[in-house]
Amino acid sequence: MLRRKNLLVGGLLALGALFLRKFEAWAKPDISPQVRISNQVPTLFIHGYNGNRFSFGPLIERFGKYGWGKKTAVIVVNPDGSMKISGDPSLPGGLVQVLFVKNRFPLTKQSDWLYRLTYVLKQNYHLKSLNIVAHSQGGVTVLNYLSEHANDIMLTQVVKVVTLGAPFNDFETGKTTKVLERNAPEILTPLFKKLKKSRWRYQNQIEFLNIAGDKDDGSFSDGQVALSSVLTLANLIDDSVRNYQEYIVKGKKAGHNYLLRNQQVDQVIGNFLFDLK
Repeated sequence: MLRRKNLLVGGLLALGALFLRKFEAWAKPDISPQVRISNQVPTLFIHGYNGNRFSFGPLIERFGKYGWGKKTAVIVVNPDGSMKISGDPSLPGGLVQVLFVKNRFPLTKQSDWLYRLTYVLKQNYHLKSLNIVAHSQGGVTVLNYLSEHANDIMLTQVVKVVTLGAPFNDFETGKTTKVLERNAPEILTPLFKKLKKSRWRYQNQIEFLNIAGDKDDGSFSDGQVALSSVLTLANLIDDSVRNYQEYIVKGKKAGHNYLLRNQQVDQVIGNFLFDLK
């Protein structure tokens, strides 16, 4: 009995050590040699409401294994807008993880942080252009940021944007959508109207890939965000359709958070961002 208990304790300790190593790996940039890909524009990864390093950590790790780049920097943004940058976010083809210390703040505040970040990238790192991959509220944050600052020459310019499960027509972007939002896409929220009003700032020069989940369970959602809410992005950029693509994932692997664990989604993003053949 004692031997079995010792084996169990040993196993738990080993598992804990493995988890700790993985946690540390997701918290640090990868300083190994760069993998060459067609598109050498660095990519920022921005988590959603209540997100953390585990949100995009595994996906970035998979991208590295595919040969699509390396994690070259981790940027931790504090509530006052100051930031700690580990590594070099300007390296060609780099994968850069952005982490908000206060991860439950409104998207308007996160947009301000993103403004400060792109200013630092332009002024301190001389980075001219970047791509962004954003999940859930992070996707709405990015669009709100672009609606205000897309043409600001003092900032690093955004080339391509990937959004996953982003609630573009919700009343509360950080919470599960209400029945009203699921079943009445013709009802436009104040958020949608604001983004629509300023859409001219991000048209014509930015390419968008919008990924949505449909669990195929009758909810017409990914379990947290209504399909109709995600797909309203097409209406927000309807004057620049040539720059817009959308992809709907269906079935059990289409859950809101599972979109970040789905290798089918990986491939779609890779084709779009890195010009894979």
